Amino acid sequence: MAVMFLAGFPSDSQAHIGSPNAIFEGLAGNIPVRVIVRPPGVVPGLADIDVRVLTNGVRKVTVLPVHWRAGVDGSPPPDECKPVVGDPELYHAQLWLMARGAYSVNVNVETERGSGKVIVPVNSLATVRLPMPKVLGTILGVLGVFLFLMAVTAVGAAVRESVLEPGAEVTRRRVWLGRLGVVTAMLTIGLGIWGGRVWWNAVDSDYRNNLMYRPVIARAETRLDVGARVLSLFVDSTNISSTSWSPLVPDHGKLMHMFLVREPTMDVFAHLHPVRRESRKFDVVLPPLPAGNYRAYADVTHESGFSQTLTTTVEIPTAGASGDGPADLPRDPDDSWSSGNVASNNVAALGEGLTLKLMLDEPLRAGRGVTLRFQVRDANGAAAKLEPYISMLAHAAIRRDDGTVFTHLHPAGSISLASQQVFQIRSGQAGTRRVTPESLEQLCAAPGPDVLLQPVAFPYEFPKPGRYRMWVQVKSGGTVRTGAFDLEVAANGSRSGMAATKAAPAN
Repeated sequence: MAVMFLAGFPSDSQAHIGSPNAIFEGLAGNIPVRVIVRPPGVVPGLADIDVRVLTNGVRKVTVLPVHWRAGVDGSPPPDECKPVVGDPELYHAQLWLMARGAYSVNVNVETERGSGKVIVPVNSLATVRLPMPKVLGTILGVLGVFLFLMAVTAVGAAVRESVLEPGAEVTRRRVWLGRLGVVTAMLTIGLGIWGGRVWWNAVDSDYRNNLMYRPVIARAETRLDVGARVLSLFVDSTNISSTSWSPLVPDHGKLMHMFLVREPTMDVFAHLHPVRRESRKFDVVLPPLPAGNYRAYADVTHESGFSQTLTTTVEIPTAGASGDGPADLPRDPDDSWSSGNVASNNVAALGEGLTLKLMLDEPLRAGRGVTLRFQVRDANGAAAKLEPYISMLAHAAIRRDDGTVFTHLHPAGSISLASQQVFQIRSGQAGTRRVTPESLEQLCAAPGPDVLLQPVAFPYEFPKPGRYRMWVQVKSGGTVRTGAFDLEVAANGSRSGMAATKAAPAN
């Protein structure tokens, strides 16, 4: 009874689909900061880094890129960020990312009242080939023809006249030797140009075939097992190199966070946590989702700190007989799903009188940093009490209506928290350099009552204009509740949206 669909990643997918920027909002020590790292599309390449320090008395802000293989000891000295004119809170730097793979950007902030450090993980990947600008290509072509003509002319003149005595006339023999020199120079230089073209094409082919990032291929299928629908996600081992699929580390105790979105209406949403049954096979018992064609997004983090999102489509059939599924595949109590429940006038009903309201101060624009705030209220209109959901205050997922953008958000931003924890452990912040499930769990304890504050806030930067749907998940009264919001994002001409958005760090 299995129905299978095979699909690959969009070409620009990495840790998220179509949204490569790493965004972090939180504390560097006790200093509130927001960091956006915009990685280059080529490697080596320059990454743009914006650091907003939400306090006074800043003395210096430095950033240091650290490749996971090199560590801090094998990295260059940190670079100092420069203040952005017109915005006293914003600091900017450009850093070279010289190799592919997982990087951490170590941000250090010094103020009059002390200093603090935070690690922001980012993937360094070659995802594009930069084209030659037409104007530059034309100029270089004209200069190349000019230099070619000058070179062959110089050779002809040298052969024809360089050995003559001063004042001597050029003989017919020297004229023909000069012409032969011109032909020889044309052939020699032309052969060199042809050889350079062959070399360039070989380098370009190697870049396209071996250096450009190729997302891991995944496929999914469903089956009826012990009266329950079970979804299996397979990682295609025939298209995997050792560098693209290495051992995984848990993110808040889960090796995989899977999101299902029914297409094309995006009216059904699920947040599931498959169990690894084999090296590259993950299973999950499906909740009572309605039948249809779904897009699956599966977030994983590797032990190097590299994070990626697997994606594929799967046809979920109509539910058959009810059952609990295989005994060795227990249902995860953190699994959740929602159908419909789209907000009206920026307010979504969560059940039992609870409501979730989106609070926007200004229109959303692509390429501008924004803090998406939500307020949860009870039936009396008071702020509702929230509970930790998978060690976080809230979770959110954002998808563009055409599927070209998908990202999984936390109040800390778009980064993989497991990746951040891996780099913290390796840097010695956690007291050990060995990455183990136990050391990861020590860094991801659930928030205490003093941080379960409202409003719930998610920092983000929409990569391009268009229509988006955002699902926000909170836990109250022991139940995970999901509200969906339709967002319209306009185009933006400014380079940095951080200069336009000033917000306190998310809880």
